[in-house]
Amino acid sequence: MARTAPPAAPPENLPPNTFHVTAMQKDSTHPFFGIGSKLGFAVNGVQGRPLIFVRGKTYTFKIDTGIQHDFYLSTAAVGWGAATYSHGVKGNFTYDGVVTITPDAQTPDVLYYACRNHKNMGGIIHVVNPGEEGKVDLSASPVARKAAPTAAASAVSASEVKQKLIFADMYIGKSETAGRIKNSSNDEARGLYAQAQDQLAQAHARLDAGAPGEALPFVDESLRLMTAAAGLVPKVSQSEAQRARYKELLDGVRTYEASYQRNYAAMAKQKGGAKPKRIDLDAVHAATAEAQRLADDEKYDEAIDRLTEAQTTLTTALTELLHQQTMSYELVFETPKEEYEYELSRYQSYEELIPLAIEQKRPAEQTMKLVDQFVTKARGIKTQSDPVAAAGNYPQAILMLQGATSHIERALNLMGVR
Repeated sequence: MARTAPPAAPPENLPPNTFHVTAMQKDSTHPFFGIGSKLGFAVNGVQGRPLIFVRGKTYTFKIDTGIQHDFYLSTAAVGWGAATYSHGVKGNFTYDGVVTITPDAQTPDVLYYACRNHKNMGGIIHVVNPGEEGKVDLSASPVARKAAPTAAASAVSASEVKQKLIFADMYIGKSETAGRIKNSSNDEARGLYAQAQDQLAQAHARLDAGAPGEALPFVDESLRLMTAAAGLVPKVSQSEAQRARYKELLDGVRTYEASYQRNYAAMAKQKGGAKPKRIDLDAVHAATAEAQRLADDEKYDEAIDRLTEAQTTLTTALTELLHQQTMSYELVFETPKEEYEYELSRYQSYEELIPLAIEQKRPAEQTMKLVDQFVTKARGIKTQSDPVAAAGNYPQAILMLQGATSHIERALNLMGVR
């Protein structure tokens, strides 16, 4: 559970360069008060505490933030899983454990500690060279979001701001550019986009409160951030998009076939129960081969149709197979390690269905937020299970993987995959 008040005091006698991190209700001292999540991180009891790290030294975060708030380091102030920074970092994405960082010459001058599941919970980290610690002004805000409006801005009419907001709502919320950014793999662009959404929300809040002069700077900043994000994800031509879509589907068919084969083989170890019906893989291979011939002739629309049919056949069969594995069968494993490998394969198979379900079901924005929460939590649990298995504690790792798989199943169920 998230904490709503700070602990009485941070742990006593913390070693040097060690910080205790908790989550609590933000107050006006937090640098992101009124922005993003209503909860925020406190470092040694100080909300959103700005930090100074010196290159070459190791710093330790002792995390106790509650299961909903996975702590990590980011190059984007918004957090929310965007722009993960991992160079020299160990332990990212934990809510109960330790995260360490040893910054070096490659580490950027500014980082942020953040929450994977919520926006703007953390604070800034200034990274400096030895001897430069005293040059950092910790009173400066990590983002210029709270500056008082100028006299000119105060004179802006509500109608002017409303007109600009209509355009910003369309551009940031519904445009082809927005879709391109959201569907991209560019973490920096997605982080900027999330910040643009925050700025836009702030603009609406101030306009609704009858302060159009205060709203205008937020509209302008949202558009600036959106333009910056769009520049990181350039538009591709239709032919390039078709080729990319064809390649994506081809890779998907191969991935799903391998997953189907792997899980079908695992079912052979089950004692009792009906054996699953095996699909016609020759037909899948024929469709794939035909798609490749069509693509060679640059007939990408037809090739995409063939691959879509093959992928649907595989994923439908895989889904049925995975659900059948959850029924009451007695599985035969010779060692705990073999059972762990089975559960790992099962988790991976379910996770492989997520991107396809998103593409086919096109879940609503609110549903997608819930899906993201389940998936990120599942991935976090799976990541935490890796060192447990590596240490040979397979029974515990198996339980963790089963929990991770359960989160993925819930995400799929939200999207209508039963």
